[in-house]
Amino acid sequence: MKRRTIVVSLLAFHLTLLGTIAPAIADQWELLGERNVRLVTERDVIRVSSKKQYARLKLKVRETGIEILSMTIILGNGRTLNPPLRQYIGRGSESRVIDIPGRDRTIHSVTLVYRSRPGSTERAIVQLYGKTR
Repeated sequence: MKRRTIVVSLLAFHLTLLGTIAPAIADQWELLGERNVRLVTERDVIRVSSKKQYARLKLKVRETGIEILSMTIILGNGRTLNPPLRQYIGRGSESRVIDIPGRDRTIHSVTLVYRSRPGSTERAIVQLYGKTR
């Protein structure tokens, strides 16, 4: 009887633990793609291969800061979104969260236009993250 109580208690504990971990895992940001950006050019495209539906996007920047002038999101159905994102994103920082409206929220690609620095040899790594909820 005592052994049965212990087994039932352990099972209940594991089920409770799974109930709290699963939503947390589903609520994490997923890396969709990245570009090694040379600050000499002014435009780069991040292609996304995932077929998931994303509710939110954000950018993270590594190596050196970058001034984003505009962002164009191309959805899987061909629809284009141009969220207002004129922002300097410092090294190690991230953009604000961009909400994706509508039902079809599969991301085909994201085009970034940014300020160039003529003669610059600097590079930034721009990462695109998505969240399904």
